[in-house]
Amino acid sequence: MDALPNPDDAVGTFNIVKTRRLTVEIGPLLESQWTGIPVFTRRLVEALLRTGEVDLSFCFNLTEIPAAKIEAAIKVGTGTFLRQEFEDRNYSRSRMLDVTVPALYPSVKKSFDACVCEASTVHDISTLVMPENHEEANVAYHMDDLEQELASDEVIFCVSEATKAALENYYPSVTGKTSVLYQYADWPDDFALMERNLPRIDIGRYAVVIGTIEPRKNLAVLLRALTLPEVERSDLKFVIIGRVGWLVDKFLSELTPAQRERLVFSGFVSEFIKYRLIAGAAFMVYPSLYEGFGIPAVEAMSLGKPVLASRTSSFPEVIGKAGVYFDPLSASDFAAGLEEIDNETKLREISAFARPQSEKFNWRRMAEPVLEWLTHT
Repeated sequence: MDALPNPDDAVGTFNIVKTRRLTVEIGPLLESQWTGIPVFTRRLVEALLRTGEVDLSFCFNLTEIPAAKIEAAIKVGTGTFLRQEFEDRNYSRSRMLDVTVPALYPSVKKSFDACVCEASTVHDISTLVMPENHEEANVAYHMDDLEQELASDEVIFCVSEATKAALENYYPSVTGKTSVLYQYADWPDDFALMERNLPRIDIGRYAVVIGTIEPRKNLAVLLRALTLPEVERSDLKFVIIGRVGWLVDKFLSELTPAQRERLVFSGFVSEFIKYRLIAGAAFMVYPSLYEGFGIPAVEAMSLGKPVLASRTSSFPEVIGKAGVYFDPLSASDFAAGLEEIDNETKLREISAFARPQSEKFNWRRMAEPVLEWLTHT
Protein backbone atom coordinates (compact mmCIF):
# COMPACT_ATOMS: atom_id res chain seq x y z
CA MET A 1 0.00 0.00 0.00
CA ASP A 2 1.25 3.50 -0.77
CA ALA A 3 1.85 5.87 2.12
CA LEU A 4 -1.27 7.62 3.32
CA PRO A 5 -1.74 11.23 2.25
CA ASN A 6 -1.21 13.92 4.86
CA PRO A 7 -4.37 13.90 7.04
CA ASP A 8 -4.58 17.67 6.59
CA ASP A 9 -5.09 17.11 2.86
CA ALA A 10 -8.45 15.34 3.11
CA VAL A 11 -9.63 17.30 0.10
CA GLY A 12 -7.35 18.00 -2.81
CA THR A 13 -6.13 14.39 -3.20
CA PHE A 14 -8.05 13.70 -6.41
CA ASN A 15 -4.86 13.23 -8.44
CA ILE A 16 -3.22 10.52 -6.32
CA VAL A 17 -2.73 7.23 -8.18
CA LYS A 18 -5.29 4.77 -6.80
CA THR A 19 -5.78 1.06 -7.22
CA ARG A 20 -9.59 0.75 -7.02
CA ARG A 21 -12.43 2.61 -8.69
CA LEU A 22 -15.71 3.72 -7.14
CA THR A 23 -18.54 6.09 -8.03
CA VAL A 24 -20.23 7.86 -5.10
CA GLU A 25 -23.75 9.20 -5.55
CA ILE A 26 -23.62 12.71 -4.12
CA GLY A 27 -27.31 13.61 -3.90
CA PRO A 28 -27.07 14.43 -0.15
CA LEU A 29 -24.36 17.03 -0.86
CA LEU A 30 -26.84 19.15 -2.86
CA GLU A 31 -28.45 20.27 0.42
CA SER A 32 -27.75 23.85 1.49
CA GLN A 33 -27.40 23.07 5.19
CA TRP A 34 -25.19 20.07 5.85
CA THR A 35 -26.33 18.05 8.83
CA GLY A 36 -27.05 14.35 9.23
CA ILE A 37 -26.68 12.43 5.95
CA PRO A 38 -24.96 15.25 4.00
CA VAL A 39 -22.26 15.39 6.71
CA PHE A 40 -22.04 11.58 6.63
CA THR A 41 -21.53 11.76 2.85
CA ARG A 42 -18.85 14.43 3.14
CA ARG A 43 -16.99 12.43 5.78
CA LEU A 44 -17.24 9.26 3.69
CA VAL A 45 -15.79 11.01 0.62
CA GLU A 46 -12.96 12.51 2.66
CA ALA A 47 -12.19 9.19 4.38
CA LEU A 48 -11.90 7.39 1.05
CA LEU A 49 -9.74 10.15 -0.40
CA ARG A 50 -7.41 10.04 2.59
CA THR A 51 -6.64 6.36 2.03
CA GLY A 52 -5.10 7.16 -1.34
CA GLU A 53 -6.39 3.78 -2.54
CA VAL A 54 -9.58 4.69 -4.37
CA ASP A 55 -10.07 6.41 -7.72
CA LEU A 56 -13.30 8.25 -6.92
CA SER A 57 -15.84 9.60 -9.34
CA PHE A 58 -19.16 11.19 -8.52
CA CYS A 59 -22.66 11.16 -9.90
CA PHE A 60 -26.18 12.42 -9.37
CA ASN A 61 -29.21 10.92 -11.12
CA LEU A 62 -26.83 8.65 -13.06
CA THR A 63 -25.00 11.70 -14.46
CA GLU A 64 -21.30 12.20 -13.81
CA ILE A 65 -20.41 15.25 -11.71
CA PRO A 66 -16.86 16.65 -12.10
CA ALA A 67 -14.67 15.90 -9.11
CA ALA A 68 -13.60 19.54 -8.91
CA LYS A 69 -17.22 20.53 -8.24
CA ILE A 70 -17.41 18.15 -5.28
CA GLU A 71 -14.07 19.37 -3.98
CA ALA A 72 -15.33 22.97 -4.11
CA ALA A 73 -18.57 22.10 -2.29
CA ILE A 74 -16.64 20.32 0.47
CA LYS A 75 -14.34 23.31 0.92
CA VAL A 76 -17.26 25.71 1.47
CA GLY A 77 -19.38 23.20 3.40
CA THR A 78 -22.61 23.62 1.45
CA GLY A 79 -24.24 22.26 -1.69
CA THR A 80 -26.03 25.51 -2.57
CA PHE A 81 -23.75 26.41 -5.49
CA LEU A 82 -23.45 22.81 -6.64
CA ARG A 83 -27.23 22.40 -6.74
CA GLN A 84 -27.73 25.74 -8.48
CA GLU A 85 -25.25 24.83 -11.18
CA PHE A 86 -26.89 21.45 -11.67
CA GLU A 87 -30.27 23.14 -12.07
CA ASP A 88 -28.97 25.86 -14.41
CA ARG A 89 -26.99 23.62 -16.75
CA ASN A 90 -28.41 21.02 -19.09
CA TYR A 91 -26.88 18.00 -17.39
CA SER A 92 -29.08 15.69 -19.45
CA ARG A 93 -26.44 16.11 -22.18
CA SER A 94 -23.59 15.52 -19.81
CA ARG A 95 -21.58 12.36 -19.55
CA MET A 96 -23.39 9.44 -17.96
CA LEU A 97 -21.64 7.53 -15.21
CA ASP A 98 -19.47 4.56 -16.10
CA VAL A 99 -21.70 1.57 -15.34
CA THR A 100 -18.70 -0.77 -15.17
CA VAL A 101 -17.55 0.94 -11.97
CA PRO A 102 -19.08 -0.03 -8.59
CA ALA A 103 -21.50 2.56 -7.23
CA LEU A 104 -22.01 3.51 -3.60
CA TYR A 105 -25.13 5.35 -2.41
CA PRO A 106 -24.59 7.07 0.98
CA SER A 107 -28.34 7.07 1.57
CA VAL A 108 -31.54 5.94 -0.17
CA LYS A 109 -31.08 4.47 -3.65
CA LYS A 110 -33.72 5.39 -6.21
CA SER A 111 -32.24 3.68 -9.28
CA PHE A 112 -31.55 -0.03 -9.36
CA ASP A 113 -29.05 -2.24 -11.20
CA ALA A 114 -27.66 0.71 -13.15
CA CYS A 115 -24.07 -0.37 -12.42
CA VAL A 116 -22.25 -3.67 -12.46
CA CYS A 117 -22.45 -3.76 -8.67
CA GLU A 118 -24.03 -1.41 -6.16
CA ALA A 119 -24.14 -0.72 -2.44
CA SER A 120 -26.41 1.57 -0.46
CA THR A 121 -26.43 2.77 3.13
CA VAL A 122 -29.16 2.21 5.74
CA HIS A 123 -28.98 4.86 8.46
CA ASP A 124 -31.90 3.61 10.52
CA ILE A 125 -35.23 1.86 10.10
CA SER A 126 -37.32 4.17 12.26
CA THR A 127 -39.66 4.81 9.34
CA LEU A 128 -40.43 1.09 9.49
CA VAL A 129 -40.60 0.51 13.24
CA MET A 130 -42.22 3.80 14.26
CA PRO A 131 -43.83 5.43 11.20
CA GLU A 132 -46.17 7.40 13.47
CA ASN A 133 -43.20 9.57 14.42
CA HIS A 134 -42.53 10.63 10.82
CA GLU A 135 -44.34 12.64 8.20
CA GLU A 136 -46.04 10.47 5.58
CA ALA A 137 -43.82 11.81 2.79
CA ASN A 138 -40.68 10.82 4.72
CA VAL A 139 -42.01 7.31 5.33
CA ALA A 140 -42.83 6.93 1.64
CA TYR A 141 -39.40 8.19 0.57
CA HIS A 142 -37.58 5.62 2.69
CA MET A 143 -39.96 2.68 2.48
CA ASP A 144 -41.61 2.58 -0.96
CA ASP A 145 -38.59 1.10 -2.76
CA LEU A 146 -36.69 -0.38 0.17
CA GLU A 147 -37.18 -4.05 -0.73
CA GLN A 148 -36.09 -3.44 -4.32
CA GLU A 149 -33.14 -1.40 -3.10
CA LEU A 150 -31.95 -4.14 -0.76
CA ALA A 151 -32.42 -6.84 -3.39
CA SER A 152 -30.32 -4.94 -5.95
CA ASP A 153 -27.43 -4.27 -3.54
CA GLU A 154 -24.32 -6.42 -3.48
CA VAL A 155 -23.50 -4.95 -0.08
CA ILE A 156 -25.72 -3.05 2.34
CA PHE A 157 -23.81 -0.74 4.65
CA CYS A 158 -25.44 -0.15 8.05
CA VAL A 159 -24.27 2.66 10.30
CA SER A 160 -24.15 0.55 13.48
CA GLU A 161 -24.41 -3.02 14.71
CA ALA A 162 -27.83 -2.10 16.13
CA THR A 163 -29.06 -0.96 12.72
CA LYS A 164 -27.59 -4.05 11.07
CA ALA A 165 -29.34 -6.37 13.54
CA ALA A 166 -32.66 -4.55 13.17
CA LEU A 167 -32.50 -4.64 9.37
CA GLU A 168 -31.69 -8.35 9.34
CA ASN A 169 -34.55 -8.99 11.76
CA TYR A 170 -37.11 -7.33 9.48
CA TYR A 171 -35.49 -8.47 6.21
CA PRO A 172 -33.81 -11.85 6.83
CA SER A 173 -32.90 -12.11 3.14
CA VAL A 174 -30.17 -9.46 3.58
CA THR A 175 -28.27 -11.52 6.14
CA GLY A 176 -24.82 -12.22 4.78
CA LYS A 177 -24.51 -9.09 2.70
CA THR A 178 -24.67 -6.42 5.41
CA SER A 179 -21.62 -4.60 6.72
CA VAL A 180 -21.20 -1.97 9.42
CA LEU A 181 -19.99 1.45 8.26
CA TYR A 182 -19.24 3.62 11.28
CA GLN A 183 -19.10 7.39 10.97
CA TYR A 184 -16.62 9.60 12.81
CA ALA A 185 -16.58 13.14 14.20
CA ASP A 186 -14.28 15.84 12.92
CA TRP A 187 -13.87 19.57 13.51
CA PRO A 188 -11.88 22.15 11.52
CA ASP A 189 -8.44 22.68 13.04
CA ASP A 190 -9.01 26.38 13.66
CA PHE A 191 -12.14 25.92 15.80
CA ALA A 192 -10.20 25.37 19.03
CA LEU A 193 -8.13 28.52 18.51
CA MET A 194 -11.19 30.58 17.59
CA GLU A 195 -12.96 29.31 20.71
CA ARG A 196 -10.04 30.25 22.98
CA ASN A 197 -10.09 33.83 21.66
CA LEU A 198 -13.77 34.37 22.45
CA PRO A 199 -15.46 35.02 25.81
CA ARG A 200 -17.34 32.18 27.47
CA ILE A 201 -20.99 31.74 26.58
CA ASP A 202 -22.83 33.61 29.30
CA ILE A 203 -25.94 31.57 30.04
CA GLY A 204 -24.84 29.78 33.20
CA ARG A 205 -24.46 26.00 33.54
CA TYR A 206 -26.20 24.08 30.80
CA ALA A 207 -26.55 20.78 29.03
CA VAL A 208 -26.78 20.73 25.27
CA VAL A 209 -29.49 18.87 23.35
CA ILE A 210 -28.92 18.41 19.59
CA GLY A 211 -31.45 17.32 17.00
CA THR A 212 -34.39 18.42 14.91
CA ILE A 213 -37.31 19.21 17.21
CA GLU A 214 -39.70 16.41 16.20
CA PRO A 215 -41.45 13.46 17.93
CA ARG A 216 -38.72 10.85 17.35
CA LYS A 217 -36.17 13.09 19.08
CA ASN A 218 -38.34 12.78 22.20
CA LEU A 219 -37.95 16.27 23.60
CA ALA A 220 -41.25 15.58 25.39
CA VAL A 221 -39.50 13.45 28.03
CA LEU A 222 -37.36 16.44 29.00
CA LEU A 223 -40.39 18.73 29.14
CA ARG A 224 -42.29 16.32 31.39
CA ALA A 225 -39.25 15.91 33.64
CA LEU A 226 -38.93 19.65 34.22
CA THR A 227 -41.68 19.47 36.85
CA LEU A 228 -40.03 16.66 38.83
CA PRO A 229 -38.08 17.43 42.04
CA GLU A 230 -34.77 16.03 40.81
CA VAL A 231 -34.81 18.40 37.82
CA GLU A 232 -36.22 21.37 39.73
CA ARG A 233 -33.30 21.11 42.18
CA SER A 234 -30.79 21.38 39.36
CA ASP A 235 -29.53 24.77 38.22
CA LEU A 236 -28.96 23.49 34.69
CA LYS A 237 -30.42 25.09 31.62
CA PHE A 238 -30.97 23.09 28.44
CA VAL A 239 -29.75 24.52 25.14
CA ILE A 240 -31.67 22.83 22.33
CA ILE A 241 -29.92 23.01 18.96
CA GLY A 242 -31.69 22.07 15.76
CA ARG A 243 -34.18 23.03 13.14
CA VAL A 244 -37.79 23.25 14.19
CA GLY A 245 -39.40 20.02 12.99
CA TRP A 246 -42.98 18.95 12.65
CA LEU A 247 -45.47 18.99 15.54
CA VAL A 248 -43.21 21.40 17.43
CA ASP A 249 -46.16 23.64 18.35
CA LYS A 250 -47.63 20.79 20.39
CA PHE A 251 -44.41 20.51 22.37
CA LEU A 252 -44.08 24.22 23.00
CA SER A 253 -47.71 24.59 24.11
CA GLU A 254 -46.96 22.27 27.05
CA LEU A 255 -44.39 24.67 28.52
CA THR A 256 -45.14 26.94 31.47
CA PRO A 257 -43.30 30.27 31.82
CA ALA A 258 -41.08 28.76 34.53
CA GLN A 259 -40.17 25.85 32.28
CA ARG A 260 -39.36 28.16 29.39
CA GLU A 261 -36.74 29.84 31.52
CA ARG A 262 -34.85 26.53 31.70
CA LEU A 263 -34.87 26.09 27.91
CA VAL A 264 -32.95 27.92 25.19
CA PHE A 265 -33.94 27.14 21.59
CA SER A 266 -31.08 28.11 19.27
CA GLY A 267 -32.53 26.90 15.97
CA PHE A 268 -30.14 25.79 13.26
CA VAL A 269 -26.59 27.03 13.95
CA SER A 270 -23.27 26.95 12.11
CA GLU A 271 -20.78 24.19 12.82
CA PHE A 272 -18.61 26.59 14.81
CA ILE A 273 -21.48 27.74 17.02
CA LYS A 274 -22.43 24.10 17.56
CA TYR A 275 -18.81 23.42 18.53
CA ARG A 276 -18.87 26.33 20.99
CA LEU A 277 -22.13 25.24 22.56
CA ILE A 278 -20.97 21.65 23.02
CA ALA A 279 -17.55 22.72 24.33
CA GLY A 280 -19.17 24.97 26.93
CA ALA A 281 -21.75 22.43 28.10
CA ALA A 282 -21.51 20.23 31.17
CA PHE A 283 -22.70 17.25 29.10
CA MET A 284 -25.02 16.32 26.26
CA VAL A 285 -28.62 15.10 26.56
CA TYR A 286 -29.74 12.68 23.83
CA PRO A 287 -33.33 11.54 24.55
CA SER A 288 -34.25 10.10 21.12
CA LEU A 289 -36.59 7.15 20.91
CA TYR A 290 -34.50 5.67 18.12
CA GLU A 291 -31.23 6.48 16.34
CA GLY A 292 -29.34 4.51 13.75
CA PHE A 293 -25.97 5.77 15.00
CA GLY A 294 -26.05 9.08 16.88
CA ILE A 295 -23.22 11.22 15.52
CA PRO A 296 -23.95 14.15 17.90
CA ALA A 297 -22.93 11.87 20.77
CA VAL A 298 -19.58 11.17 19.11
CA GLU A 299 -19.12 14.88 18.45
CA ALA A 300 -19.78 15.62 22.13
CA MET A 301 -17.40 12.89 23.31
CA SER A 302 -14.70 14.20 20.96
CA LEU A 303 -14.81 17.40 23.04
CA GLY A 304 -14.63 15.49 26.31
CA LYS A 305 -18.35 15.64 27.09
CA PRO A 306 -20.27 12.59 28.38
CA VAL A 307 -23.83 11.88 27.33
CA LEU A 308 -27.14 11.32 29.11
CA ALA A 309 -28.80 9.04 26.56
CA SER A 310 -31.78 6.82 25.97
CA ARG A 311 -31.23 3.15 26.70
CA THR A 312 -32.21 2.14 23.19
CA SER A 313 -31.04 1.33 19.65
CA SER A 314 -27.39 2.23 19.00
CA PHE A 315 -26.66 4.40 22.04
CA PRO A 316 -24.98 1.84 24.34
CA GLU A 317 -22.91 0.62 21.38
CA VAL A 318 -21.73 4.09 20.40
CA ILE A 319 -21.43 5.85 23.78
CA GLY A 320 -20.22 2.98 25.93
CA LYS A 321 -18.89 3.96 29.37
CA ALA A 322 -19.08 7.67 28.55
CA GLY A 323 -22.81 7.71 29.16
CA VAL A 324 -25.60 7.46 31.69
CA TYR A 325 -28.72 5.79 30.31
CA PHE A 326 -32.45 6.10 30.95
CA ASP A 327 -35.76 4.72 29.73
CA PRO A 328 -36.81 7.18 26.98
CA LEU A 329 -40.50 6.66 27.84
CA SER A 330 -40.08 7.52 31.53
CA ALA A 331 -39.75 11.12 32.74
CA SER A 332 -38.86 9.88 36.23
CA ASP A 333 -36.08 7.67 34.87
CA PHE A 334 -34.79 10.62 32.85
CA ALA A 335 -34.81 12.77 36.00
CA ALA A 336 -32.91 10.08 37.93
CA GLY A 337 -30.34 9.87 35.13
CA LEU A 338 -29.97 13.65 35.10
CA GLU A 339 -29.36 13.68 38.83
CA GLU A 340 -26.75 10.92 38.46
CA ILE A 341 -24.76 12.50 35.63
CA ASP A 342 -24.90 15.98 37.18
CA ASN A 343 -23.12 14.73 40.28
CA GLU A 344 -19.60 16.20 40.27
CA THR A 345 -17.85 12.91 41.02
CA LYS A 346 -19.85 10.93 38.47
CA LEU A 347 -19.45 13.59 35.81
CA ARG A 348 -15.68 13.62 36.26
CA GLU A 349 -15.55 9.82 36.22
CA ILE A 350 -17.40 9.29 32.95
CA SER A 351 -15.93 12.36 31.26
CA ALA A 352 -12.60 10.50 31.33
CA PHE A 353 -14.09 7.91 28.96
CA ALA A 354 -15.45 10.43 26.46
CA ARG A 355 -12.48 11.20 24.21
CA PRO A 356 -11.13 7.62 24.14
CA GLN A 357 -14.61 6.39 23.14
CA SER A 358 -14.92 8.95 20.34
CA GLU A 359 -11.49 7.97 19.01
CA LYS A 360 -12.80 4.47 18.29
CA PHE A 361 -14.67 6.08 15.40
CA ASN A 362 -12.20 7.49 12.89
CA TRP A 363 -11.78 8.01 9.16
CA ARG A 364 -9.76 4.82 8.69
CA ARG A 365 -12.51 2.75 10.32
CA MET A 366 -15.10 4.38 8.06
CA ALA A 367 -13.13 3.65 4.91
CA GLU A 368 -12.22 0.03 5.74
CA PRO A 369 -15.54 -1.72 4.95
CA VAL A 370 -15.76 0.09 1.60
CA LEU A 371 -12.21 -0.93 0.71
CA GLU A 372 -13.00 -4.48 1.76
CA TRP A 373 -16.03 -4.54 -0.55
CA LEU A 374 -14.05 -3.14 -3.48
CA THR A 375 -11.30 -5.70 -2.93
CA HIS A 376 -13.75 -8.55 -3.46
CA THR A 377 -15.82 -6.95 -6.21
